[in-house]
Amino acid sequence: MSDSQHIGTDADTTDASFQERAAHYEALVDTMEERAAEIRMGGGQERIDREHERGKLTARERVEYLVDDAEQFNELGLFAGYEMYEDEGGCPAGGTVMGLGPVEGRTCMIVANDATVKAGAWFPITAKKNLRAQEIALENHVPILYLVDSAGVYLPLQDEIFPDKDDFGRIFRNNARLSSRGIPQIAAIMGSCVAGGAYLPIMSDEAIIVEGTGSVFLAGPYLVKAAIGEDVEAEELGGAVTHSEISGVVDYKAEDDEEALDTMRALVDHQGPVERFGYVRQEPVDPAYPAEDLYGLYPSTGGEQYEMREILARIVDANSWTEYKQDYGRTMLTGYARIDGWNVGVVANQRSVVRNRTDHQSKGEIQVGGVIYSEAADKAARFVLNCNQKEIPIVFFQDVTGFMVGKRAEHGGIIKDGAKMVNAVANSTVPKLTVVMGNSYGAGNYAMCGRAYDPRLVLAWPTAKIAVMGGQQASKVLKQIRVRQLEKQGKELSEEEEEELLSRIQDRYEKQTTPYYAAARLWVDEIIDPVDTRSWLSTGLDMVDHNPELERFNPGVFQT
Repeated sequence: MSDSQHIGTDADTTDASFQERAAHYEALVDTMEERAAEIRMGGGQERIDREHERGKLTARERVEYLVDDAEQFNELGLFAGYEMYEDEGGCPAGGTVMGLGPVEGRTCMIVANDATVKAGAWFPITAKKNLRAQEIALENHVPILYLVDSAGVYLPLQDEIFPDKDDFGRIFRNNARLSSRGIPQIAAIMGSCVAGGAYLPIMSDEAIIVEGTGSVFLAGPYLVKAAIGEDVEAEELGGAVTHSEISGVVDYKAEDDEEALDTMRALVDHQGPVERFGYVRQEPVDPAYPAEDLYGLYPSTGGEQYEMREILARIVDANSWTEYKQDYGRTMLTGYARIDGWNVGVVANQRSVVRNRTDHQSKGEIQVGGVIYSEAADKAARFVLNCNQKEIPIVFFQDVTGFMVGKRAEHGGIIKDGAKMVNAVANSTVPKLTVVMGNSYGAGNYAMCGRAYDPRLVLAWPTAKIAVMGGQQASKVLKQIRVRQLEKQGKELSEEEEEELLSRIQDRYEKQTTPYYAAARLWVDEIIDPVDTRSWLSTGLDMVDHNPELERFNPGVFQT
């Protein structure tokens, strides 16, 4: 007989507060989809038409043609570069389409330059996004397919993209590392491929080039003329005939985009066996309650309390939940569950106000949800160790304002217990996936496996907020600092001026904590509709299973 527990209850969808929250969240999702649709237009209809006139497909059309089913393509980094580079005319989606999709039944990472955005030129965020694609391929042993069509580095910003460790050159280093690990890389040269960018397709395992539109060379005709005085046309210098018949640089020649993509599909089909680690997956069972309830269950403001088990009941398989230390450290939920059949450990912040009945330090005091107390940190650390012992992936659900502060917390050793949790998460070797539902503040972000702690996938709901602390607290601190600076200069603000200063600081800070600000900088991989959380996590869990290797877990030194 199973020891799994049923969690969740039927939602009262007729309740006025439920309907109000649902309407608010649906409006957030509508906004997200409107912005996403605009981004998918890339450089605009005029530039899309220009690509078609040249006999080329756009980046998104190429991806749609390549994958087995466009509905199964999970795009990552769609909001990369959002509201950045406005002085440069913008860089929608970082000038690159990237995501996971099935090609000949095999999960692949696909990276396609968008030539409608500055001719596919590389901005700093473009490099960061491509590096993230390679990181995902390396961590999870999934093939990576490059659809190359780029004018090279965006020269006005060259100082921000060229020389540093995680800049443009790291991409070619990763090409070499991927190859050494036996992770397939296939490139299709479907447009310009210039200068340093020429190395990316040629350092791939196999390269395809399209006649008439594809070209690859270290220096284009103008630079060749300036450097050595030689007159040469682009096609003769580095076109399809040159590199397939004379230099031997590429392996396959195609008449058009479609033939190049057909060739790429054939090459994927001719790859060797898919090795998997073998993470446990049973027959999937639908959640006990509909995912659409999430809109009305999740609060419309970050300070409201709610029951996290009700959220999980709409994501995990019905009757698969087994809670760990249920009555201890109750502002943190830990337990085992299945998500679309995949066996996982779950670490989730509990946002309901609870009375901790067991901890001698708190003496039964009321505890605020979303805060990590000492006993919650201790519980989570131990649970992470158990998941590593059992070799099962961990899914983190973030809605955390940070660790508890104050005299009682400090005397109780909050720093020690917090460090214990951070240590366990940092040294964990089983795959980790993170969903940022709401607040993700300060060290709470770290302990709950934020970007810096190597989650294989980071997803954000439209209500996510990532910052060192909450907006209200931060803006008041910043206002006080500014007022003191002005006082030292002999200036005194009126009450109205102080309020105006506070309002300006709050507006700026709030903008910097939105999920769009985070996604623009790739702190998260994608902003998703909460209803799709389960399917995204299932895709991520299938992805991590492609890596047959698992590093030995060593938690290091714990202070007890």
